[in-house]
Amino acid sequence: MSYKKVLSYGTLNPDLMYFVDEIPHAGGDIRSKEYKIRPGGTAINCAENIKNWGIETSVMGNCIGKDPLGDYLLSYLKESKIGYKDVLINDCLTPTCSIYIDKNGERTIISSGYENCNWNNLNKVKEFDSMIIDRYSIKYIRENLKNEAFSNVFITQAGYGETIDYKIDFLVVSKDEIDVIEANRLLNEDFVSWILLTSANLPARLLSKDGVVEITPPDFKTINSTGAGDVTAAYIGAHGIDDVITTTRNACAAGAIVAGTSSLPSIEKIEEISKLVEIKPR
Repeated sequence: MSYKKVLSYGTLNPDLMYFVDEIPHAGGDIRSKEYKIRPGGTAINCAENIKNWGIETSVMGNCIGKDPLGDYLLSYLKESKIGYKDVLINDCLTPTCSIYIDKNGERTIISSGYENCNWNNLNKVKEFDSMIIDRYSIKYIRENLKNEAFSNVFITQAGYGETIDYKIDFLVVSKDEIDVIEANRLLNEDFVSWILLTSANLPARLLSKDGVVEITPPDFKTINSTGAGDVTAAYIGAHGIDDVITTTRNACAAGAIVAGTSSLPSIEKIEEISKLVEIKPR
């Protein structure tokens, strides 16, 4: 299945991307062999993929400024037919994200400007079938998540940074962000139904109260891992878990495609690559 209307909630910013051989040491001086700017942040990264899959989607999250970078984001959202009518616009500077990608495709990120931002509340979430939230926005909406009843909204969270003491359906998280004790707490106390534990070098693991499934995506060369985690969460948030194994297999395939090609994966390509994803109960 797929949802009809999905909200991508989280960071909204331009990505300033630098391709380097290696990350400089303190006081170092290096040259970037390539540079580009693109619309980014988890909310936009998820929304552009969801729209590419033919599903209606909108973004909310941090405010953006009345400045050229804010205008750049709004123009992209309009051209991409991604809903943005509720995006907050004020006199703050639009936040930015500087991303340094080394020759192995690994990234180092410096995010700036969010602390001075206002954030959308969740009053309109009930207008959507599904919502994706990112770890950066949790401290601004935690009380909304705890106090509001979103029983009819499927909630996927991308990443873990703040203690989860609210209910969500699916958590996509790196093994570097959470330990086994916390993962078990989230499952046993019913804060989370499913956890997809990802790793750059090891198979992913799908955790639930019923056990663990090991998921091994195809071992493609990583060109640029930026957005791979976001597209994984986007696929789950867009398609739900009526068949959790198929959805997770496809989500992992989508992440592998993005890391290996730096392009938006089509549904057809995802289904093709998902046949190479190995599933093993543990």
